[in-house]
Amino acid sequence: MRRASHAAAAYLVITLVATWPLARGLGRDVAWDLGDSLLNMWILAWDGEQLLALLRGDFARLRTFFDANIFHPAPLSLAYSEHLVGQAVQAFPVYAVTGNPILAYNLLFLSTFVLSGLGMYLLVRELTGSPLAGFVAGLLFAFAPYRLAQSSHLQVLSSQWMPFVMYGMRRYFDEVERHEGAGAGGPQGPPARHRRVTPLLGASAALVAQGLSCGYYLLYFTPFAAAYALWEIVRRRLWRDRRVWLHLGAAGVLTSALTAPFLLPYAQVRLRFDMARTVTEVARFSADVYSYATAFQGQPIWGHLMRAFPKGEGELFPGLVPVVLALVGIVFFRLKPEATAESPQRGFRLQPEGRKRLLVLLLMATAVAYAILAIATIVVRRITIDFGLFELRASNITQLLLRAAAGFSLVLLLSPMARARAAVFMRDRGFFVAGLVAALWLSLGPSPQALGRPLDLVAPYGALYEYVPGFDGVRAPARFAMVVAFMLAVLGGYGAAALARWKWGRVMVGAMAAAFLFEGTAVPFLVNGLTPPRGFNAPAARIYRPARAPAIYAEVARQAAGGVLAELPLGHPDFDLRAMYYSIVHWRPILNGYSGFYPPHYGKLAFELGEVPRHPEVSLRALAAAGATHVVVHESAYLGSEGAETSAALRTLGATELYREGTDVLLALPH
Repeated sequence: MRRASHAAAAYLVITLVATWPLARGLGRDVAWDLGDSLLNMWILAWDGEQLLALLRGDFARLRTFFDANIFHPAPLSLAYSEHLVGQAVQAFPVYAVTGNPILAYNLLFLSTFVLSGLGMYLLVRELTGSPLAGFVAGLLFAFAPYRLAQSSHLQVLSSQWMPFVMYGMRRYFDEVERHEGAGAGGPQGPPARHRRVTPLLGASAALVAQGLSCGYYLLYFTPFAAAYALWEIVRRRLWRDRRVWLHLGAAGVLTSALTAPFLLPYAQVRLRFDMARTVTEVARFSADVYSYATAFQGQPIWGHLMRAFPKGEGELFPGLVPVVLALVGIVFFRLKPEATAESPQRGFRLQPEGRKRLLVLLLMATAVAYAILAIATIVVRRITIDFGLFELRASNITQLLLRAAAGFSLVLLLSPMARARAAVFMRDRGFFVAGLVAALWLSLGPSPQALGRPLDLVAPYGALYEYVPGFDGVRAPARFAMVVAFMLAVLGGYGAAALARWKWGRVMVGAMAAAFLFEGTAVPFLVNGLTPPRGFNAPAARIYRPARAPAIYAEVARQAAGGVLAELPLGHPDFDLRAMYYSIVHWRPILNGYSGFYPPHYGKLAFELGEVPRHPEVSLRALAAAGATHVVVHESAYLGSEGAETSAALRTLGATELYREGTDVLLALPH
């Protein structure tokens, strides 16, 4: 525990340095930009208010929890994006005491780095027995370059519970193995019926926290967690242990029971509005093969060098150091010389002889050749080589992979030595290699592409999209890249442990860790970032906590009791996000909104309110049809005199000016 606390303190210091100058303005500045960060702050504040009401005994809030105050009159508007209940529970004490969503958001933002590092440290230390390897793996996961590219998406950054899930399961299976065969007690420990299930409960709690923190990871990481449990059962030969299955079944039921209530509103929205993502949209936000050779522009080294194929959600270059350490971890695993079921002799001396050995070598060479050809075809899409007497053509990657798999299978069938080595590798770290390949493959989405052109490669994500509920509701398979970063960090930890055993190895590992931080962080870190909108004047590049919000919103709280508010301009993300954020001051229903989905009426409403001075009657009818009783016009947001003309047009049609603060005007609409 002392070493873990030291590691956590180190991760905190590194986080503060890597995100500087955010720590200087935790209560007033916003990490990265003023886009999705504002959406997430509004969600956290909404959740915080519901939790406060529940603590006061207002249990009716359970029924209306997802009926947030945006997109009026659409129901269940919180379910148009992530609900962030996991983060809201974390930040609740801060929000309840300060009422400052900026401070709560920034502390959550920083905690994702520290907790990601700590969880990975504990997991890899458990796997390798090396605190140094654990610390390096924690760095690789906490500061993975993919996280930098997702800095405005708190839900994507909130992957910190992944390593805690597998750490808890690892500790549970260690406990089971420690007491295996000790049913009557003995020197190995207490009876098997007294096995501690606390680590498994911790793993379940972490999995619930992960699912309630990010819907993507609920879908994308949960299968890997289940596969890890099965892998532990197989490698420890516990498939006949009924108590293990009962424990895991109970943990699964508990996890599902705690998660399911938060999924029901999404199912209702899906049925009400048929809000499914099209295959075309999902493919657009899938990873391209060359996305893994495309670095985020903010990275100091690779941001200008590794730009193979920039696209939305496509800056996935994991960094050079994690790849090198992972390769070391794969190649230099230590073969244990103990006897195995395949090889009762010491070591791995059982080898086929004579012609059989030659056949094995030929099969191995053929399988490797097919695997290399498949990888090359993935990169270039189509290979044509003219050998004179014949021409080699390769484009069907699935067929090449099947042939490689068949070759390797025959090698394992014919060679006891190959079986023994493969068994040792799979029991040691095979899950994480298989997980890395699976996550990479799934990130390519329903139609894998290279440089934007389709590959002749089977797409397992397509089956998930078609047959598994929920997968047709998310649009970015590229976010499997966080699972890729997880697997790379674990394998990188194995690599660090292997290097540390060499002469000067610890120095080498330290140098690589420092190089990784240099290649994967951006100093100074961006705060209050803003992209100027087109067709409007840019809003101020900062926001204020509710206690210091513009006075127009306090006036809305005072004069619009029971009313419904529209803020103009409406339909532009920069202004809709501010309308949502500042609704924290008054919590009145608003017509504005910004989210992952939009209700069907919103596009038409934005069009009808787009040019109020030119067709004021149409705009007024649209406001009335949506239920608006009050309007705030931000006159300075419009170009030229259009803002003042918008207010004047509404007054001409009977709206009453209630309050003015500079160029912000509060109007009461005619009944």
